[in-house]
Amino acid sequence: MTDQPFSPTAPSRTLDPLAREFTGASFCLFDLYRASVQAGGGVMIEGRSFTDCVIEGPALMLVLDGVHFESTHFGPTSGDLRNMLFQPMGSMGIGAIPVHNCTFTRCQFQTLGITGNETLLKMLIEQVPVG
Repeated sequence: MTDQPFSPTAPSRTLDPLAREFTGASFCLFDLYRASVQAGGGVMIEGRSFTDCVIEGPALMLVLDGVHFESTHFGPTSGDLRNMLFQPMGSMGIGAIPVHNCTFTRCQFQTLGITGNETLLKMLIEQVPVG
């Protein structure tokens, strides 16, 4: 995982909300989530691969098991990744967009918050360079 800048390689286009692979796409996470639910894809974003994508908020991503970030730019954090992390206060993440078994490779997040279990949050703080 890195917090290095990324330049998108492809313009925005209409996305198939049930696609398993997204390459070079630019979209709002909430729009993908809502379209996926409406198309019968279930109540979480699951089993997807995102490569060279720009993923926008505002939104809060609930990172569940099996999610991997590879060379991902987490967006402007004012030099502290903790500015985009949210610690759950109970056993559920109501209002957050659940993401499970997904890979984000060379993606760029813009105005996207992240929440998850304590282990995930600590790992992100420790492994993502401050920039």
